[in-house]
Amino acid sequence: MNKKKRIHLVCNAHLDPAWLWHWEDGLTETLSTFRVAADFCEKHAGFIFNHNESLLYRWVEQYEPQLYKRIEKLVKSGRWHISGGAYLQPDVNNVSGESHIRQYLMGRRYFTEKFNVYPKTAYNFDPFGHGEGFPQILRGCGISHYIFCRPDFGTYDLPVGAFRWSDRSGSEIIARRSDDHYLTNSRVVRILDQYLPHFAEEPVTLILWGIGNHGGGPSAEHYRILKKYIADHPELEFVESTPDAFFDELLNAKPKLPAVRGEIQKSFPGCYTSMSRVKRAHREVESMMASTERLAALAWWWGIADYPNEEFDVAWRDILFSEFHDVLPGSGVPQVERDSLQMLSHAGEILRRQRFRSLHSVIRDDPSARPGEVPVFVSNPHGFPVKTQVEFELQVDQNNEAISNPEFSLRLNGRKIRFQRLTAEACCAGDWRVKLAAVLDLKPWEVVRLEESYQNGKPTRYRPPVVTARSLTFRTRNYHLKINPRSGLIDHLALPKSRTSLVGKNAWQPVLFNDLDHSWTCGDPDQEMAHGQLTSIGPGWKRPAARFRLATRKEAATLSPHPEDKVNPGRGTVVRPLRITESGPIRTVVEAILVCDASTVVRQYLIGHVEGSLEVRDRVIYNHKDKMLKLMVPLNFDVRDSVSEALYSAAAREPTRLHEDHTNQRWAAVRGSKGAASVCLAVANTGSHAHSLTAKEWAINVMRSPAYASSMLRAEQVKANHRFLPRHDQGEHEMRYSILLGTRFQETAVSRAAQLLNVPPVWQVYYPQPSKTDRKRRGTLTDTLVVDDRHVQVVAMKKAERGNELIVRLQDTLGKAREITVRAKPHRKAIRTAIGPFELITLGIRRGGKTLRWRRLSLVEERE
Repeated sequence: MNKKKRIHLVCNAHLDPAWLWHWEDGLTETLSTFRVAADFCEKHAGFIFNHNESLLYRWVEQYEPQLYKRIEKLVKSGRWHISGGAYLQPDVNNVSGESHIRQYLMGRRYFTEKFNVYPKTAYNFDPFGHGEGFPQILRGCGISHYIFCRPDFGTYDLPVGAFRWSDRSGSEIIARRSDDHYLTNSRVVRILDQYLPHFAEEPVTLILWGIGNHGGGPSAEHYRILKKYIADHPELEFVESTPDAFFDELLNAKPKLPAVRGEIQKSFPGCYTSMSRVKRAHREVESMMASTERLAALAWWWGIADYPNEEFDVAWRDILFSEFHDVLPGSGVPQVERDSLQMLSHAGEILRRQRFRSLHSVIRDDPSARPGEVPVFVSNPHGFPVKTQVEFELQVDQNNEAISNPEFSLRLNGRKIRFQRLTAEACCAGDWRVKLAAVLDLKPWEVVRLEESYQNGKPTRYRPPVVTARSLTFRTRNYHLKINPRSGLIDHLALPKSRTSLVGKNAWQPVLFNDLDHSWTCGDPDQEMAHGQLTSIGPGWKRPAARFRLATRKEAATLSPHPEDKVNPGRGTVVRPLRITESGPIRTVVEAILVCDASTVVRQYLIGHVEGSLEVRDRVIYNHKDKMLKLMVPLNFDVRDSVSEALYSAAAREPTRLHEDHTNQRWAAVRGSKGAASVCLAVANTGSHAHSLTAKEWAINVMRSPAYASSMLRAEQVKANHRFLPRHDQGEHEMRYSILLGTRFQETAVSRAAQLLNVPPVWQVYYPQPSKTDRKRRGTLTDTLVVDDRHVQVVAMKKAERGNELIVRLQDTLGKAREITVRAKPHRKAIRTAIGPFELITLGIRRGGKTLRWRRLSLVEERE
């Protein structure tokens, strides 16, 4: 007799804490949904409710403790299953690998402390694609299985049912796309009729059912319909179940599964760029958390200051909430944008206070400043040596009437160092504030003290350099650059010993593509209208619809009127759309004003003469609608592929015929060849999350401007259309890009450049007044924790969630298995451990008198 096929019915209530509503509405809907679910569990014998997201349980605990106690009892009795295991269901493209770890670390800590359970199955039903590197993160967080719904069935080929999903590190989990999707609502019978045959080859099948996206809990009517369906199909065995139970039975029945490797993309690629203001704010606070946590960990390790656990918890909750899959991807309403920016600002303020507190604890007992000196402290927040330009501002004594023309000097360890005076941020006349730049060589974790002083000098008159083709030609140790004086764009960028440019003319030109009015999907609307159907992936672009050009003198003067024009209004403007605003031994800054209709890009090219850096800083005044803004780079070499940062990993993609967007994080690079030689062009960024690549052009995404929460409004929808529709990202924005080129791609070098751009050295003017001078305190931090292998990077450092261990996370960017040595001061004994290709490992290090104890831990700080 044939055994009946078992169907695991997993009831859930997909609940978006914020999307078309603000978070308070998500909170109250959580209370209502959990109330209904608890009633259902208590009323119907055998019914099991599944729910994840520790944030929602935390809300219930805070606002309805009696309901929370009912849920506790249901969890203990097996009627309510803790699923997923994360803080919430985050976006899986724009979020850093470290933030993903904290999603599960915070969720695990809550569920184990409150319920003494933790699931083996994670689910992210609704996020728009899943980045390379995610299997290693899930596996390291104690997750064995993963359920998702997007990219939707029919838009992306995957095995039907479960499969083994691995990334470049070789880490593997069991994953399954729920082709039936996560909601049934009143369609439960239609879903079962359609998808039970679809999953016919599975020995056991999982079907999700429930209500959402605004919560709702199980429905009595739907449950009645479901029960009738079960009674009408005695040939099948239906069980009310959990994701963990399904995978356990499936793997017993079918241990050999098909294999999938690498990222699972794409779904709604407009979400790589939509609402870029939130994405940049999130990146900024993520970066601030990195520098603050590390500095606080160092101060705690050396016994200088307490570790601010509670403050970091609050900041992390703000950051993690902003990563929800309808917040960070930009698919929410304007209130969601405002709320997330407020949360991220709240987190940023907490972190700035804690960062200053930690730095102050390190520098407060330094010797007092000598008369006339201004002490400036600079901290390297990285576990690798850094050579970089550091900008800082300080105050000039306005009460010293003897100083009318201050002439500055800068010392490090008693020796004069080269520096350059820059234009201060304030627009005050005179010398109220002074801005300087110096190139510093900083050891890992080093905090140095600069001493600035000044004396009266001879009056000088500033004469800005004249813009010519010659004055816009630069040679450094790393590149040969030419900026066109007629266009304000890069016409030539070559390796220092080569005459051949890697880019064509007008490189890094801002361009506009016609775009869909759709918060989720981007693409060419002309092609879309041609075939009349929209899927989760819009059609690619053939070419830009408009390009920015160098402004006229009148346009430039309108954008930034010059005081001299007001004094002499009849002479015409003195403003120039292209000018050299800084020129000295450290850097040259070329400013170009580029315009296109109502939008403007005020660009600065920063040419670093000492360390050979090349940075682009753009101030974008954006007023276009239904457009995608990109930076276009014509390529003058044979393109092989692009490779870009993913979730503690990297993903490679071949060029496409049209411009089709691919996700990236802090860096992206194009690899290829020029003749017989290999070449590489890379860009680090402070807020771009996507790019496109054809055989001839590379386009770096900046922002796009659909209506909020818009999904292709049709003309006949008069009520929705008959009003002013606000668009994304109107107004002023700032972003930065660091450009690198070489003969071959070096992930370690590009990764370090991106880390340095996003997490720069921290500086602070401070006058110590110690009761007892401690000349060694600041120096103890230098080289506190150093890895002997430059391709193994310290990507996170913090105090353990429990106990007194220093948590150190290491990432390999070489792709080779080997032994590494980690040295942790003040102990002389080294830590020897193995690391696999592209592996991410976590060490717990404990000081015990003269003994250094350490152990390998999982990513969520559990014993491996």
